[in-house]
Amino acid sequence: METIELNTTQNVSLQFPVASIADRILAFFFDAVFMGLYSILVGVFLSGWLGLETWGIVFLFSPLFFYHLIFEIFFNGQSPGKRIMNIRVFKADGSQLTAGRCFIRWIFRLADITFTSGALATLIIIINGKGQRLGDIAAGTTVLKTGKKNTFQQTLWMDVEEDYQPRFPEAERLTDKDVQTIKEVVQITKDPNRRPDNYIELLSNTRQAIEQKTQTSSRMSDLDYLTTMIKDYNACHQASR
Repeated sequence: METIELNTTQNVSLQFPVASIADRILAFFFDAVFMGLYSILVGVFLSGWLGLETWGIVFLFSPLFFYHLIFEIFFNGQSPGKRIMNIRVFKADGSQLTAGRCFIRWIFRLADITFTSGALATLIIIINGKGQRLGDIAAGTTVLKTGKKNTFQQTLWMDVEEDYQPRFPEAERLTDKDVQTIKEVVQITKDPNRRPDNYIELLSNTRQAIEQKTQTSSRMSDLDYLTTMIKDYNACHQASR
C-alpha cells in the first residue's frame, strides 16, 4: 500500500497509508446511496406532503449539489461514505484542512468525476501515486486511510497500576492527539520493520516538542521519557475513565 509522510502539529513526520481507489469508489457509492435516499424522501414524501411549488422543491434538493463540500468542511474532511470506509481528506503538508481547500476540491469534481464518470479521477490517482485526483493536486490535499474512531480511543490508553505515582504530573497538560502522536512515534521506532532511517531524530524532535509543552526536563533517554509521558498521562486521567 502506498504511504505518504505528513508533519504533525508537533513537527514530527509520520507515514500514513494512502486511500486505495477501491476505498474511494466504495465511499462514492455509499454517498450516492445516501443522496438517493434523500432524493426519495424529498421527492416522494416531503414535496407531496407539503405541497411545495417548483422553487420549494429546488430549494430542498439544493443540499445534494453541495453534499461533498458541506460534509468535508464541517466534518473534518469526511463525507458519510468516507467515514464508513475510514478515509479522510487531509492537507498534503499535514496542516489544518480549510474551507477554501475543500471548495477547490469540490469545484474540480465536475471534471474529475461528474463529467467523466470518475474515469479521469481514477487515471490521475493511479499516475500520481499520492492519493490525489486533479482537485487534490489543485487544492494541495490528499485522501488517506485512517483508523476507526474507537480504535483511536482504545490505543490511546494503557494499563497503569493503581498506586502508580506520575513522574511528570505536567503530562496532564497534553491532549489526546499529543499522546496519540507520542504513541505512534514510540511504536514506529520500536518496530525494526517499520523504523524510519531518521528514527533517532524523530524521537528527539518529539521529545523536544513535549518538553516545551509540559515544561519538563529529564536525563532519561528519549524513548524512556516519551514512554513515561504516556504512562503519566494515563495515570493523571485514570479517575475519569
